[in-house]
Amino acid sequence: MSNPVLSSVNARHWLILLAIFIIALVPRWYSSQTVGWGWDGPDSFTLINYDEGGSCRAALVGFDYSTFIGQQTIAVASALGAGVPEGTVGDYNAARSYCYDPAHLNVARGYSAVLGAATVVLVGVMGFLLAPALPAVGFTAAALLAVSGFHISESQSGTVDAPSVFFIYLFFLAVLLALRSRRLALWSTPLLLVPAVWTKYWLFAFFAYACVVPQAAWHYVSQGFSARRLVLLVLALCILFGLLTNAAFQALPSWRFALLLPFYAVIPWQAIKRPMMLLWVMVPVFAWALTQVDLFAAYTTGVMEERFGTGYAAIGWNKWLRNPMNVGWVLLVGMGIPALLCLPAGVRAMMADRAHVRSWLVLLPVLVFALFMAFLAPVTYYRHYLALLPAALLLASLGYWQYRFAAKPFALAVFFLWPVALSVDLVGDYHQDPRQTLRHWYQEAQPQRVYMSFYVAPPPAYAQSHALLQPEYAQGDAAQLRQAQYLVLSENWYDTAFPSELNGPYTSKLERLIKTKPEYARFYQQALAGEHPYLEPARRYTVSNFMPELMLHKALYGTFQMFVGDIVVLRITQVPRS
Repeated sequence: MSNPVLSSVNARHWLILLAIFIIALVPRWYSSQTVGWGWDGPDSFTLINYDEGGSCRAALVGFDYSTFIGQQTIAVASALGAGVPEGTVGDYNAARSYCYDPAHLNVARGYSAVLGAATVVLVGVMGFLLAPALPAVGFTAAALLAVSGFHISESQSGTVDAPSVFFIYLFFLAVLLALRSRRLALWSTPLLLVPAVWTKYWLFAFFAYACVVPQAAWHYVSQGFSARRLVLLVLALCILFGLLTNAAFQALPSWRFALLLPFYAVIPWQAIKRPMMLLWVMVPVFAWALTQVDLFAAYTTGVMEERFGTGYAAIGWNKWLRNPMNVGWVLLVGMGIPALLCLPAGVRAMMADRAHVRSWLVLLPVLVFALFMAFLAPVTYYRHYLALLPAALLLASLGYWQYRFAAKPFALAVFFLWPVALSVDLVGDYHQDPRQTLRHWYQEAQPQRVYMSFYVAPPPAYAQSHALLQPEYAQGDAAQLRQAQYLVLSENWYDTAFPSELNGPYTSKLERLIKTKPEYARFYQQALAGEHPYLEPARRYTVSNFMPELMLHKALYGTFQMFVGDIVVLRITQVPRS
């Protein structure tokens, strides 16, 4: 028996999806093969994203990470004549050199670009299955993902993020088809669960099987809970785990456990089944026991110190503000304002769709993941949120088509052209990287001795004249700092001292800033403000944006992209400035 929904999709629908796939592939492939090329000559290559090739390094035993994507990109590169040199396996530097080499990196980027574009097709088909009476939902979601600047920017990079999202949604689609068709049995879906989890250790995928839990079991567990009480319960659980996994909470005296008691007020004790009483009584105990497991603590709390200074756990109470704001930033920039405004209507339409409740439950892992990132996650780089985007766009598309004006040409033009403009603004920053303009300064100033931060990427001709800055050099009379002529700083490094995706908006307590030290943060703040006695501003090369989403982020948090940002050149003076 074939799937009745997909059987009703005609050749014209598939041709439209093919066209959307091509629209998605072109910018992803183009950027994957051009970003970083030609900065210092026609055949020169400059590494932009230092997270690229991580899975490759793991496969060569040079990095602790998932090897799934790396094994594939190495195999493809080897088939194309760029095999792994002898003696590379197990050698950290050799593995790093091979995986960062353009011959492999172009393969890794191309692989990511193709799977990123293919995700668009998966989302379109999922739209057909989730809203069978409204095929426009599938087309709309696919088109929005195709032109999403955030998704394009991750698909053009040789990281595992875009491939991970592809395998996650491929698994979701398989479960959806299994629910609707006898031909594809549910027991076969674990074959696709493996890559969904293995690519980036995305354990949330297991929650997709909630769609096959018998209705009687749902009723038994939820008996006594109204819809509002269930929402309150989810929020209470998030707060409970958020407290227990917060390093600032863990540092409080033993009376801190009294703060967990309000959780019990959420449970309607007189209305629930008796066996469930024991479960709800023990939830805080189970939650605390989990935090004592090192692996769980590593993924929910982090460590207080690491090699760059503070670890991810140092965020403390600021985590409550940073994490949910990051979810908002990713959705705002990834979707664009028009689609984001349609998201609530999509959620309402989904909740009202009683006929397809089990189908929508396939996306439960995304909700659990969103709550994890909003309350628990210690590591909050924006790319880690990428799996939220396709599901959010499906709901936004469903919401858009609830409005009477949805089919009007002007509304359609605004709804689709806005994210296109946002994409041009966002992805364009990679092609107009300030470090390219910085090359002109080197030709003009021809500096002989320069200190730099990470991510400056100076021209190879000047590499020998550069040394990595240690903020201690600028202390006291700055004798060590004054041995150089200039200091060049990248926003992608000095943003550790300012509001960012890792620090959140509140940065007055320097000890709560991530991947730095209070004295380092103080130095960068003084240097950028022109308040350091031995540093004076010389040049500033900035990322410029014209879309309100990116302009707002720039004003409050700095540049949205992780490895593209402002470059500041400071002249080092031999005598203190007055």
